[in-house]
Amino acid sequence: TELVFHPSRRQVEARRRTLWLDLVVDESPVAIPADLADHAAALLAREAEAVLGQVVPAVDSPAGSLLARTRWLASACPDLNLPPLDEAALRRVLPDLCRGRRSLDELRHADWLAAIQGIVGHEHLAVIERMAPAQLVLSTGRRQRLTYDGAGPPVLAARIQDLFGVGETPLVADGRMAVVVHLLGPNHRPQQVTADLGGFWRNTYPAVRKELRRRYPKHPWPEDPLAGR
Repeated sequence: TELVFHPSRRQVEARRRTLWLDLVVDESPVAIPADLADHAAALLAREAEAVLGQVVPAVDSPAGSLLARTRWLASACPDLNLPPLDEAALRRVLPDLCRGRRSLDELRHADWLAAIQGIVGHEHLAVIERMAPAQLVLSTGRRQRLTYDGAGPPVLAARIQDLFGVGETPLVADGRMAVVVHLLGPNHRPQQVTADLGGFWRNTYPAVRKELRRRYPKHPWPEDPLAGR
């Protein structure tokens, strides 16, 4: 009985072969024997290393969000000495994540959150949640999701109406960095991208308001977006 990785099914399989010298005289699929479970996990981990980007959690999942936020904060604030969450660190946890799993699809849905939390360490998790939050609570009380993509500032994408009353650009990393605000129209397409929300309201909003009032007359477009009037 031998283990193989089926490339199109993206999974580890067991086959029982009967050979005469080097000649295969019979071959049939079988369940993976219990005594080969560790070998199956190791084989899956080896295959996963080659396509790591396909098995790590999506950025919109809790684990993917923590991964992206930790990487960003480690780059933006190296003084925090956060543990690296590079590919080498993720490869080291693959063998444990592969235990009891047989396919890359199963591996993608493994408990990556616990694995990433284990790498980061409990003492750093509260710092990450405070300095690189998944969501911001705006001055209006509304919650908005942040997107962390690379080393640049996180992105806050929100409809213009959802930002009425928010006078200044929100900050992260304990006030060290302003987010980049993508102001969306009613069609959820960016009307303006800025790191100076106050400047947008003062200098650009009047012209944007004029155009949006023409295109979307049923939506509120107050003259004073900070007072909502």
